[in-house]
Amino acid sequence: MKGEFYVIGAGPGGAGAAWRASREGFRVVVFEASSKLASKPCGKGVPLVGDLPMRIPRDVVYHRIRRAVMYVNGRLLFEYERMFDGYIVDKAAMLEALIVENGGELVTRAKYKPGSGVVTSPTSSVELRGRGPGQVKGVFAGGHAYYSGEKIMAIQYIASSVKEVDEETLEIYFDTQILGYYYVFPAGPGKVEIGVGGFPGFQSLKRGLDHFMKRDPRFRQARVEKLEGARIAVGGLRLGHINGLPLVGEAAGFVLPLTGEGIRPSIISGYEAAGAIIEGADVLERLNSTRISRAVRIQRSILEKVKAMDPREREKLLSMLPREAHAEIALGTLNMNRIARSLVDKPQVAVRLLSILR
Repeated sequence: MKGEFYVIGAGPGGAGAAWRASREGFRVVVFEASSKLASKPCGKGVPLVGDLPMRIPRDVVYHRIRRAVMYVNGRLLFEYERMFDGYIVDKAAMLEALIVENGGELVTRAKYKPGSGVVTSPTSSVELRGRGPGQVKGVFAGGHAYYSGEKIMAIQYIASSVKEVDEETLEIYFDTQILGYYYVFPAGPGKVEIGVGGFPGFQSLKRGLDHFMKRDPRFRQARVEKLEGARIAVGGLRLGHINGLPLVGEAAGFVLPLTGEGIRPSIISGYEAAGAIIEGADVLERLNSTRISRAVRIQRSILEKVKAMDPREREKLLSMLPREAHAEIALGTLNMNRIARSLVDKPQVAVRLLSILR
């Protein structure tokens, strides 16, 4: 055993760090403020694009996603057939597996007070401060509550008894008025998530979501089990420390700003931060140099430029991009060669897109 490694927060960022540190031979303790994992609602989607540092256990996978359908302002844009691959996961089970499968210890109902650096659980209190001789190794993954950048609201209904929803398909409905999108995701056996994320407030988004459901005949007989809501960090990276512990996950802005995808970016951030700490490298430099950080920065830059457009300009931009370019941007892979090939017969579109990506 190489020593102890502490993690504040059992979300994806904390789980990624715990997995790496456990695999490197550390005794890992993860402190989580809630009584259960995955208390923040989300779409639970994890694209498979080859950048996750670990295998997702098959027994936490609800659905294999092989297709995505995209609309803009009610009009079909295109379908991703054989271009999209991913999972809908049981998020709580996945996080627990990543934390404990290599021997990590998970402590729930453990409150951390940044002012004192003390984490208090039902059974003990521990002072956790990083950096410096004799101080602890660890990361801070406290989630969006500790994020200092821009956030938006997302809300969703969990519904059952929904007919004609393909369990292998994600449905995305861009709405250029709210600068966001409605979505229909499979959510486990017999369940569907019907949600919306965007810049308006909670009440406005809820009215829009209710109207969205009423317009779709598939949802008229659905049984709504609950309504969930959460804020999502879309302001880009905010790297730093709390009591010497480097921020990872959503606390550091590891969410793709255009899509709100956070599970994959956060896991990668925790994994890379733990590796840098163990190697004695500069953690912030390591995090800043990752491919996923580049994706967050570029998506944030695009979001800033799209925010300055009026809704008609946004619709035009979304409509003129080929699906290959959409996929590269949305997934954060941003392979410029593939984007260029998709635009070879659209020089004006290429010039417009490159001006935005700059």
